[in-house]
Amino acid sequence: MRTPATDLLDRLGIGYRLLAYDEVEKTALEVARKLGIALDQVYKTLLCRSGTAYALAVVPGTAELSLRGLARAWGRSDAQMADPSDIQRITGYVRGSVSPLGAKRELPVFLDVSAQGRTVAVSAGRRGQELLIAGDDLLRAAGGSWAALCR
Repeated sequence: MRTPATDLLDRLGIGYRLLAYDEVEKTALEVARKLGIALDQVYKTLLCRSGTAYALAVVPGTAELSLRGLARAWGRSDAQMADPSDIQRITGYVRGSVSPLGAKRELPVFLDVSAQGRTVAVSAGRRGQELLIAGDDLLRAAGGSWAALCR
C-alpha cells in the first residue's frame, strides 16, 4: 500500500524495500522478530516539541532518546516529547506509525548518528509497514540532520 513516505521516496528515486507484518503491539523487538531483522536495525520516530515548534527524532528502538541531545542539535534550550494527542494533527500519521518521511507538516528531522552507513527499518507511515532503507538515503529524503540522540 502507498503512503506519503513511499510516494516521497519514489518521487526522489531513492531505493527502499517495503516490508509488511501483522501488527498487534508494536515494539522494536516485535517488529525485528516479525521481519527477521536485527533488533538494532529497527528505528522509532518520535514527535518532540520545544515551545510551539515540533521536530522528529529518529533513534534505534533499543535506545532512549536524549532530549538534551535533541535540543542541542535543534539549537533550542530544551526539548520534550510532544503530547500524544498532537501526533496525528502535526504529522498526519496515527500513533505507532509515524514515519520520518512525508509528514503533513514540514518538520525538522534529526536522525541518530548510529544510522550512518547502515540499513535501517523505519515506519512507512502505516501500522504493520516498515521501510528498509540506507540511513544516508533516509537522511537525504527527510532533508534531515545527523545528531547524537541516544542516552
